[in-house]
Amino acid sequence: MGSDQGDRSERPVHKVTIAKPFALGAYEVTVAEWRACVEGGGCTGGMPRMTKPTDSTPIHNISWLEAQAYAKWLSQKTGQRYRLPSEAEWEYAARGGTTGRYWWDGQTGTLANCKDCGGAQERLTPASVGSYKPNPFGLHDMNGGVAEWVADCWHADYAGAPTDGSAWTPANCRERVLRGGSWRGGLADITDTARLFYDPDVRYLNNGVRVLRELN
Repeated sequence: MGSDQGDRSERPVHKVTIAKPFALGAYEVTVAEWRACVEGGGCTGGMPRMTKPTDSTPIHNISWLEAQAYAKWLSQKTGQRYRLPSEAEWEYAARGGTTGRYWWDGQTGTLANCKDCGGAQERLTPASVGSYKPNPFGLHDMNGGVAEWVADCWHADYAGAPTDGSAWTPANCRERVLRGGSWRGGLADITDTARLFYDPDVRYLNNGVRVLRELN
């Protein structure tokens, strides 16, 4: 986990063993899925402000607390155990068994939704989920699209990070982590190891969510 090519927050590179199996959404949570949560009473903040979204637009402009509420509602609705992934789980999934800065290293074409990824990129709204080729694990839009909330508290680097794949969540956490970058960032911002953070109770345009389902 991590990279020696990125900034300080991506270091040190360290070995992580994922302790428990999990399933991760093939797509980011969509506007239609979020609307179901709003109408079902689980997402009490309502629909966030977005520019001309469709049902297949990834939900964005949501806070970490709202992402948590969605996962809780989905768990109650389905009887399954949904939650936000840890950083380690997210990075494992994003890499898709590869070891480069991007899962598509060496491939050509427009493979992600970002401002300098090539192709026709919209400035005001992210591309619909599934618009780009999936990674080797069958997951779409892990890079670019919307920045995805994960469970962890922000730390400036990985010194002392868990090695079992669990979320790093000390008490009195003031910022939460986002992974994957967004459609408004450049290629350097959407690597498999790039990290961001934001206040957990504040909405921001770039920020969305992808949920994990526990398997045992």
